Amino acid sequence: MGFSLIAAAAILGFTVFMAAEIITSDVLPTIETINDSYGDMKDRLHDQLQTDINISVVSRSVNGANYDYNISVQNTGSVTLYTEDFMILINGTGYAFTCSHRYLHPENTVYFRVADVAGAEAKRIKVISNNGIADYYAYIS
Repeated sequence: MGFSLIAAAAILGFTVFMAAEIITSDVLPTIETINDSYGDMKDRLHDQLQTDINISVVSRSVNGANYDYNISVQNTGSVTLYTEDFMILINGTGYAFTCSHRYLHPENTVYFRVADVAGAEAKRIKVISNNGIADYYAYIS
């Protein structure tokens, strides 16, 4: 009876040791990854709270049968924005654009140019920054 008790204790001890090894090797990296993602989410939220843009001026010029739009956007927040990650929607449709600068620093203005937009009717322009903050402008000719 003494040997079987020692063998059972050894088997249980080995099993507990293996379970602890599996838990620490699989669960701890997952917890660390979750912690990193919470940190990233906190940084994104902070950037969103500190971001604000303003479409100050929109002008339109004739380009054959279509129109080119020049859009002035000012950064009224305190975060530097990367302009290549912006989106410009005109009446809900995304358009390719060129920008005067690569970065939009706080209290500065950049100029976006959207070429070959069809139609002369009123346009609703939406500029979306790289972290989701947007501004609207209604252009009525």
